Amino acid sequence: MTRIALTGLPGAGKGTFTQSAQRWAAHRGHEIETITLATPLYRAQAAVYQIAGRPLDDESVQDGELLNFLGSHLRKINPSVLEEHFLLELKRISSRHPHTGRTLVVCTDARPADFGYLRQELFQLVMIDVDPATSARRRVLRGDLTLGATNHTTETGFRASDADLVIDNNGTLEAFDSAVWDLLDGMPA
Repeated sequence: MTRIALTGLPGAGKGTFTQSAQRWAAHRGHEIETITLATPLYRAQAAVYQIAGRPLDDESVQDGELLNFLGSHLRKINPSVLEEHFLLELKRISSRHPHTGRTLVVCTDARPADFGYLRQELFQLVMIDVDPATSARRRVLRGDLTLGATNHTTETGFRASDADLVIDNNGTLEAFDSAVWDLLDGMPA
């Protein structure tokens, strides 16, 4: 089982990478599984909007400020909250694919606080490098309700030296898609 964890600024292209990886897996005859570390945060975000009387129609909508707040406070209550959810999901995935080398597991949203346990679970860190201004434009285009600060504690600490692989996403969608496929083709099965 090949395991990669994507990291980078909000709007860097982690979701776009995952979509490209899904096409790659279908074309190459691999299975793909994704883990979103922020799933508990998205659930909490949905609950907050429901309580506020403005339920979200789309679970993928992001309120960056709220997600940063929720992430910080959930980790104050239980520093391992995201790790615990992650490990449960990884266990479920592993039980569905017990001994296959043709499965790609993609963690879609690693943050520096997650790097330690991701490495323990043999994930390779793939940093998606993007200019902060480009990242901000992309978040506006995808319809984020608010833009979380890229200097918030949950978004800082990314260094290319922490990553096993770095992929540039400052160019065209086609160039990025090609780079994703090249990266995946070069990974050991």
